[in-house]
Amino acid sequence: MKRLFVLGNGPSLLGQLPLLRRLDEEDTFACNRFCRWSQMPFAPTYYACSANAILKGVEPKAPPFKKERFLVSRMRAQLEQFEDWTKCYKKEHFPLCFQPERTPEGYVKVKGGGTMVGIMVQLAFGMRYTNIYTLGVEQKGSGHVFDPDSKDGLKYFIPDPPVLFEFWNLIKVLAMHNHVQLTDCTPDGAFNPILGYQSLEDVLAGISLSKR
Repeated sequence: MKRLFVLGNGPSLLGQLPLLRRLDEEDTFACNRFCRWSQMPFAPTYYACSANAILKGVEPKAPPFKKERFLVSRMRAQLEQFEDWTKCYKKEHFPLCFQPERTPEGYVKVKGGGTMVGIMVQLAFGMRYTNIYTLGVEQKGSGHVFDPDSKDGLKYFIPDPPVLFEFWNLIKVLAMHNHVQLTDCTPDGAFNPILGYQSLEDVLAGISLSKR
């Protein structure tokens, strides 16, 4: 079993902080402004950022990571401005692939339309993770783990619910067809009905969904 914990930036992470500290020895994938969280419990194994947001000064130019960082953009010209990142070219019309293809420049092709966490899961497929757990992806209202009251006023674009849920249904089907266990550990998360829910505590205790 090769497992990965994929973290969004939802405020539910605040309630999971004692358990999150145990992920320091696990493979983890964080994104966007996660490193702004003053109580960030570990340096992620992987980190993903939007090139557009970095250029606007919203996301970090040098996020903390242990193995690899990924830069995502719809525009090749933006990707060309950066060095020492694995570059991901995003388009909504790209097919959803278990093993993402590459452009002639070597950029990883990823399907847009499912937020950054959806891109991270596609990359996790390509890295051959067999058990993927999502955290902090409420997709309900505003607020972030580093700014639960949304005082900074910065919000990310979220696709319309029908588009978003269609994307995640496709992700789940792709995972099942390739024998990947994809599960949501976000309490009361919008994707619980699609991915199934299991508490992070149960996951870390080694309790499988089939035994609950």
